[in-house]
Amino acid sequence: MYHLAGDRPVVQKYGGTSVGTVERIQNVAERVADQYRNGLKNVAIVVSAMSGETNKLVDLVTATNPHTSLRNYDMAVSAGEQVAVALMAAALEKAGVPSHGFLAYQLGIMTSSLHSKARIHDIDCSKLHKCWEQGIVPVVAGFQGVTEDLEITTLGRGGSDTSAVALAVALDAAFCEINTDVDGVYTADPRVVPSAHLVKEMDFEVALEMASLGSKVLHTRCVELGAKFQMPIVVRNTFKPNDHQRTIIMSFNAQRKLEAPVVSGVTLDRNVVRLSLSQLPVRHGVIAALFEKIAATGVNVDIIVHNKSETSDALRVGFTIGAADLVRTQEMLRRWSEEQSSVVHLEAERNLAKVSVVGLGMQSHPGVASKVFSVLENAGIAIQMISTSEIKISCVVAEAEGDRAAQALHRAFIEDERA
Repeated sequence: MYHLAGDRPVVQKYGGTSVGTVERIQNVAERVADQYRNGLKNVAIVVSAMSGETNKLVDLVTATNPHTSLRNYDMAVSAGEQVAVALMAAALEKAGVPSHGFLAYQLGIMTSSLHSKARIHDIDCSKLHKCWEQGIVPVVAGFQGVTEDLEITTLGRGGSDTSAVALAVALDAAFCEINTDVDGVYTADPRVVPSAHLVKEMDFEVALEMASLGSKVLHTRCVELGAKFQMPIVVRNTFKPNDHQRTIIMSFNAQRKLEAPVVSGVTLDRNVVRLSLSQLPVRHGVIAALFEKIAATGVNVDIIVHNKSETSDALRVGFTIGAADLVRTQEMLRRWSEEQSSVVHLEAERNLAKVSVVGLGMQSHPGVASKVFSVLENAGIAIQMISTSEIKISCVVAEAEGDRAAQALHRAFIEDERA
């Protein structure tokens, strides 16, 4: 599909598994070199750290000081991309393609100052255009950025996807290609649901919900950027030929939305923790103040329930977060609870999973929620929390039941619909 780009740039991102060894880096370089010789000159390559390297760096930081500042954390874990950029540029040179590597500060990928979860504010593309004028292929470090004070930041795990789409938007590229170790986006995780099949075309709305609900193919923020700026995202397998099947994520028109399946995908997120606060004082603004505090830490809250106690003049609030944010959120909540006029009790429940069904067709087909509940109940799976929107229904269940829940919902909504 590269011929469709015309003179517009194309951004290609290669994830950790794609550049996991020297041999794989050289294979990617040969692919890019072949495209270069066939006329794809205005291409920018974005790379992640080699697979496993970021985890090693995180382990080193944790072993040295698990409570170190996030500034130190970012400086350490961003090092993996520097190595990957240099190796990819070297491999391209060996393949006969002039190449130049850029770290975030060298290119000018400017971000907010929220370490470990920074957001991109601006990208200076002048050096990339200069490279193309000279027949040079630029290689850009994903995952990292720099503040106005030249502090190194990172975008959160999976942030290289965000780097790539943001760069494509800044360049007004024809599309952003995410090269990974799967063929594209599936109706479910094939490791959980073996009967899952590839979705060849997907609307941004569905892709965004699936990413936010636990689908591990794309980072949520990269889909947000694609949707906001109407930047098509192509997900393909690094290790397959250029003409192999893939997923194209784009905006559907009104007619295509009407024709979309009721459920396009089933997701399973095992990294769910439920936090419960009881004995909250009943006073104006206490709920808003609580979630403002949580938001200030950069933690995303998902399902929220609250009610007033029947036996006392107090509130109870429960909500879910990602397991990785548990310690940070608990520490913040303990400090906040000490500031309240009453003793606030905090409980954390682990070993939970969130299973969700997503589809544009839900908007025009009533009865989806009741079917979800019936399917899970008939499978003997207890539902602990529920969240809905126009195009998704999520249920929190015991982690041990997560796989069975996803398989049952996929069978009921996708396999039976195709039969």
